[in-house]
Amino acid sequence: MHIKEVIARFRSWQKTPRSYSYQDLGNHCCSNCGYEFNGNFCPICGQNFSDDRITWRSVWQGITRIWNMDSRSLPTTLWQLLWRPGYLIRDYISGHKQVCHPPTNTLFAVAIIYVIIMHLLGSENNVSVVGDGVAPVFVYLLTWLSEHPAWGMMTATMAMIIPTWILFHYAPHYTHHTLPESIFIQLFMSTLMLICILLAELSERFLHIEFIVLLIPLYYYIAYRQLFGYRFWSTFWRILVCAIVWVFILCFFAIILFIPGNPTGGPPLALLGAGLIFLAFSAAILAVGFWISRKTSKSSSPHDTQQKKIFTYKKQYNNDSSC
Repeated sequence: MHIKEVIARFRSWQKTPRSYSYQDLGNHCCSNCGYEFNGNFCPICGQNFSDDRITWRSVWQGITRIWNMDSRSLPTTLWQLLWRPGYLIRDYISGHKQVCHPPTNTLFAVAIIYVIIMHLLGSENNVSVVGDGVAPVFVYLLTWLSEHPAWGMMTATMAMIIPTWILFHYAPHYTHHTLPESIFIQLFMSTLMLICILLAELSERFLHIEFIVLLIPLYYYIAYRQLFGYRFWSTFWRILVCAIVWVFILCFFAIILFIPGNPTGGPPLALLGAGLIFLAFSAAILAVGFWISRKTSKSSSPHDTQQKKIFTYKKQYNNDSSC
């Protein structure tokens, strides 16, 4: 098979990895509530039409559901997250909830796997090697982040919610995404970043290759480009601005945490003023980025057009009902 054909098939799989076909299964009588229905699940109680007699298949399904290996399996979700991260995120936040394992459960499952592998490898925290001039609160914070990878990664990526929501608000492929959707975007990215850190730890230990510096920004670029649909430079400068604002936001919260246990004896108001300066810089950068994104935005995306059609239909329906 020609290499171009392989790439084309892979790109086609990235965008549409599954297909659904409707099959008329006939009428069924629910063995739980007695309601007659057509389809796979009872619309009254939700029980599957095949949940009647216990068979060996029922035993196998029960075992797979315990370990999240059913239709929305954890391994399948992680595989898609590595090879089509942006498309998977867009599928989920656009309403296709059955395409993957729930993102919060996925994050904590990966965190457990991370802790187990690090424990088996005998890795220890290297936070104690930081310089003596580092404030105790930063040492405590770094220790806590390393001991709680899921919460730590989620805390770090949550600082990207506001920058992503503002700078990618007029994206071609997913226009006007909401703040709750941006939260779920960062939940997926937290899982992906935790996987990157785990791969980097394994490669550094066994292959003596250090690529963590390149892997995380590379995956952010791939995921954001697939999700939002901007071209190379439009995606690149927005991610760069998001990263700068992310650093400012983390500095602000680090200063806020630093004030109660300030060992230097300096005035807390001066530290608070420095934190507010970081916050003001972040707001100014985001305002400029939002203005540029709004001025350079093109026609509405398919998602935005669909939402406008739904709004127009509801408005017309309400007007007809009032008459």
